[in-house]
Amino acid sequence: AVGAVVAASLSAVTEGAALGSVFCTITLPITNYRFRKSMNLPVTPGNLYQAYGPTVLRDIIYGIARNKVSVFLNNLNPTFAGTMMGRVVNMFATVVAACVLSAPGNELRGYCLQPPDRKQSFGDFFQPAKFIRSTSVGAVIMGISLAIGTMATPQVEKLVGVVKEYLQKNPVSYVLIVLFVLQQILAMKRQGELVESM
Repeated sequence: AVGAVVAASLSAVTEGAALGSVFCTITLPITNYRFRKSMNLPVTPGNLYQAYGPTVLRDIIYGIARNKVSVFLNNLNPTFAGTMMGRVVNMFATVVAACVLSAPGNELRGYCLQPPDRKQSFGDFFQPAKFIRSTSVGAVIMGISLAIGTMATPQVEKLVGVVKEYLQKNPVSYVLIVLFVLQQILAMKRQGELVESM
């Protein structure tokens, strides 16, 4: 029994670390591109992976924390965890805990992303009150959004199943969907041309 618990714990850590590092490696160039554009900073291939170390550390900690907290909450009350309310509550609590535990990585990332001409010392950059406020607000927003997603997913799956079944029974519907999409694209193009002509 102890071996199974240790194996499950190692699996949660390994899976969390792998997912965190893969997620960071794939999404960091997009995040850094958006950040640099919003700050009117030059974008080069070299700075698309700026602050990779603190960002991947943050995402690994988030992934591990999320896996471990999820397993803990599901084992705490398996009956409750099997209900819709249990899944929603557990998702909210899991995400908030993972965001809070990985939050120092955000501070380190922000510190590393400072423009050289406006770089502050870590003591000046790190403001505990600001850190607590942004961490708590960000964690609650992320928790609520993923909890709502947990609640909505089964309903969306049902809707997709109904639409899929309808389309299989009515193949002409595929043509109508394609025509609708084409009409929307043409309408957007005409709208763009109209705006440009003004």
